[in-house]
Amino acid sequence: MTGSPRIEDLLDGLERDPSIDTCVTAHRHVPPRQAEHSSITVREEIREALRADGIEDLYSHQAAAITEVRRGHNVLVMTPTASGKSLVYNIPVIEAVLANPEARALYLFPLKGLEQDQVKHLDSLLQRSMSAGSPGQPPSPEESGNGRRRGRGSATAFAEVYDGDTTPYRRKKIRERPPRAVFTNPDMLHLAINPYHRKWELFLRNLRYVIIDEIHTYRGVFGSHVSHILRRFRRICRHWGSDPQFIACSATIANPAEVAERLVGLPFSVIDRTGAPQPGRHFLMLQPSESPYTVATRVFLESIGRGFRTILFTKARRITELIYQWSVERAPHLADRISPYRAGFLPSERREIEQRLFGGDLIGVISTSALELGVDIGGLDVCILCGYPGSVSSTWQRAGRVGRKGQESLVVVVALRDALDQYIVSHPEAFFDKPHEASICDPWNRAILKQHLLCAADEITLRDDDLVYDVNGMTDLIDEMISEGTLRSGPAGEIWLPAVSQPQRQFEIRSIGRPLKLKDEGGRHIADLDGRRIFREAFPGAIYLHRGKSYEVRELDLQQNEARCREAGVTYFTRALSQEQTEILGTSAESAIPLNGAAGLYSGPLRITYQVIGYERKSLYEGRILSRHALDMPSYVFTTEGIWLVIGQTVAGAIRKAGYDLAGTLHAAEHVMISAMPLFGLCDKGDIGGMSYTDYPGWSGPVIFAYDGCEGGIGLTRRALEVPVEWIRASAEIIQRCDCEEGCPSCVQDSQCGSSNNPLDKEGALVLLRGLLTPAV
Repeated sequence: MTGSPRIEDLLDGLERDPSIDTCVTAHRHVPPRQAEHSSITVREEIREALRADGIEDLYSHQAAAITEVRRGHNVLVMTPTASGKSLVYNIPVIEAVLANPEARALYLFPLKGLEQDQVKHLDSLLQRSMSAGSPGQPPSPEESGNGRRRGRGSATAFAEVYDGDTTPYRRKKIRERPPRAVFTNPDMLHLAINPYHRKWELFLRNLRYVIIDEIHTYRGVFGSHVSHILRRFRRICRHWGSDPQFIACSATIANPAEVAERLVGLPFSVIDRTGAPQPGRHFLMLQPSESPYTVATRVFLESIGRGFRTILFTKARRITELIYQWSVERAPHLADRISPYRAGFLPSERREIEQRLFGGDLIGVISTSALELGVDIGGLDVCILCGYPGSVSSTWQRAGRVGRKGQESLVVVVALRDALDQYIVSHPEAFFDKPHEASICDPWNRAILKQHLLCAADEITLRDDDLVYDVNGMTDLIDEMISEGTLRSGPAGEIWLPAVSQPQRQFEIRSIGRPLKLKDEGGRHIADLDGRRIFREAFPGAIYLHRGKSYEVRELDLQQNEARCREAGVTYFTRALSQEQTEILGTSAESAIPLNGAAGLYSGPLRITYQVIGYERKSLYEGRILSRHALDMPSYVFTTEGIWLVIGQTVAGAIRKAGYDLAGTLHAAEHVMISAMPLFGLCDKGDIGGMSYTDYPGWSGPVIFAYDGCEGGIGLTRRALEVPVEWIRASAEIIQRCDCEEGCPSCVQDSQCGSSNNPLDKEGALVLLRGLLTPAV
């Protein structure tokens, strides 16, 4: 092959493959978009620094956002990936430093490692701007080009990373002589900055800006925790006399202002019209008749073979490892040129893969969502999605990993045998024309709020006139914490103090509860699991895949909070079998939504009792059941919030009279309704649990439950209350458009079903869902 490879040639090659061409449901070309520029006044020093990077003019969204920042507003910029959002916050930060050398900024990124590229960009831009000098403030002769201040052995950097990889010596230096900008993540803010804010006095007194990048990722449990970490930080800033502005950036979501305001607790101005150019991009949607993993592997190898740097995203750690294995088996010469990448890898492993990918040593990577966010991994050409990521927003975010150098790119969506996947590839307009989903977090989750109130009291005494937390509106919660012995009142009764030491270290912010550590025979830490995943994936006999190796869990020790496993070269995977019970603890006021067929949709708190009672061994290659095994496992009990659909006796009687199995009808409807929920809110169906009853006690009839799969609930299922008809209609369409006879993974089966998808009545579920709609589907 001579010259640069062309995307059109790859498309031609794929179309000549009958197994791929026959399963194409859509081929869309998103045409290139021209840039829109706007002119605003920028200090000459910064203008010169930008010219050195080839930037003569700012895009319209950059200019609009910077103008809002200058007006003193908190600003959220919601534009596509690679649209130059970093200049929106870097320019105001540099302006502040040039005007006042004492000004400081805090940069917050959702994951450790995402800061590394950003700190280099800011450091370079800030150095060049300061080197250019400014009226009345010439650059100090002590400033050098390496980003450090020389003289008398001191070392003040322009920008520094402060995360888990920063050495204790370096951390101390950063606190004592803070740089103009500190780059960190929510975990470090929670554990290392908020609790020790007195060591950060110089930095906090002069803090001008807080930058929050990738704000759309702060959703669910993680987002609920981060909302309190930021509120605690705001309390601390006020304590030290600062009131920083917030500048946030996001991928496209349906409710940007709501997300930013809920996360930070302050109003935001939203800039959501991009002026950045966009190179052309091809989208190919595939509905395979054979294994989607086989098709995705074939497209991956074809793309790499034609000279394109390629990323393949999967929806599960196990599939990431399997596709890597299959790719190496089919193309052994690529063993050192491709790699898997996923959560669960140690930080050193992830950094090594990122560096090799950026440097060009790796030409292909198979990743979970761990590489979705903005760490710079170089100029990729092809993005393959083995499974719809679960949202329009996430799909565009992953698509944005390719074509960043201005070249045409290709995105291939390979549908799994999954209801949501099948809906999207058979309704391409639902992706290309549908509004983006809403992002959801809940700062008022009771379990999370109690944890962070304790942290807030530890950092600065909690008082009834607190300027961030409405303490007077939380008297019941505070009384409960006092009775639990975690909080104690002061002598006057108007202040509260923690009754435990270092409460910040007693919980994880990316889950509710302590994560379980998975270790091999030598005691090496392999991965972390939390919540129900502990019982579902770490039961004795479970197979866990890590970097191409399979491990068998030998022992689950809940007292030590770890599972021990050994390497096992097996050709099967395991799936937990479970049973659960759902108990209604109350009904929220005015939560009932009337539907057709004498049914109602309700919401309220629930208690879930979940127990793994056994597991299946299934063939890796065929998916058939090899054996079943019984287990005696403890129950996992938690309270959450959820919704439930009460089916009227008239509809239930009609379903029975028509010859449909009522239990199978309800079970199938429960599965498909959970599968459709991510169409309306940013969540994964794995975040949501469900249960159905033919005669639920107290309601005198059939009930279908859907609930948030975490302690306390975070508002995921509540989203369905806002769009009940649309939600049920989409569920019915998933079934209606699937041509299987009795139900399959593309419509009503669920791969995580604890009862092995038994019983299921597909046709009965369609009749039920149609009966709930007015007008009928």
